[in-house]
Amino acid sequence: MGGLEKKKIWAGVLIVPPLILLIVLGPSFTLSLMVLVATFLGLVEFHRLALPDSAKIERAVGIGLGVLLSILLAFGNAKMVAPLLVLILLVLSVLFMRTSQNLTTAVTHIAASLFGTLYVGFLISHVSLIQNLNHGKTWVLFLIVTVWGDDIFAFSCGSLFGKHKLYPKISPKKTYEGLAGGVLGSMLIASVFSFLFLPHVAFGTCIFLALGIGVLGQVGDFTESMLKRSARVKDSGDLIPGHGGMLDRLDSFLFSSPFLYYSLLYLFKETP
Repeated sequence: MGGLEKKKIWAGVLIVPPLILLIVLGPSFTLSLMVLVATFLGLVEFHRLALPDSAKIERAVGIGLGVLLSILLAFGNAKMVAPLLVLILLVLSVLFMRTSQNLTTAVTHIAASLFGTLYVGFLISHVSLIQNLNHGKTWVLFLIVTVWGDDIFAFSCGSLFGKHKLYPKISPKKTYEGLAGGVLGSMLIASVFSFLFLPHVAFGTCIFLALGIGVLGQVGDFTESMLKRSARVKDSGDLIPGHGGMLDRLDSFLFSSPFLYYSLLYLFKETP
């Protein structure tokens, strides 16, 4: 076993169990605070990758707006999201009009900053929203173990059986075999977890949710890989030994958590 693999294992052993215990045993605001910290660190990494030459004030405002959006979703009124988005566009427009030295890149920088605010600040905040539903903490754990199942089975099946490249331009090592293994693994893990901790959930519902989480987890992975490719880096950061940065840990949750939240809220009528 190489040094990198050992670092990954030890980091997982030291970090994962305390996080799970905090989610299960801690008060409800604990998870929301964890999401806010992850949002802040993810936004810092995003701006470093997507806007490396931006001014400090541009980074600070972009990160601050993303965190503000996350706070509103976690602790405030979701009805205020639309007005806040208008404010975010207004602030970014005025900011880059004032700070841009080269106006030919101003719109590109505004778009990148707005994308980061939504990609990190808005998407990952749905984990906090899931917690507010019936059986919220259990559904958050369902999301976590299903995403982990997807990641573990995708890596294992890809390593053992992978022959057909999925999208080599963005992720050369990803294969169709890995994708299929990840989705099947997510459904297997989700089914076991649901049987043990969500017995009221129908098997078909569990499979539907796991399928969506598995596929969208892979989409999130590819989206972050695209970002890293554009920045010509291997990892989004070096926050966690052997695991890269915060975005490397969040990528599979970014699209899968909104899918789970809106599916539970609108399709399966889980109420806040």
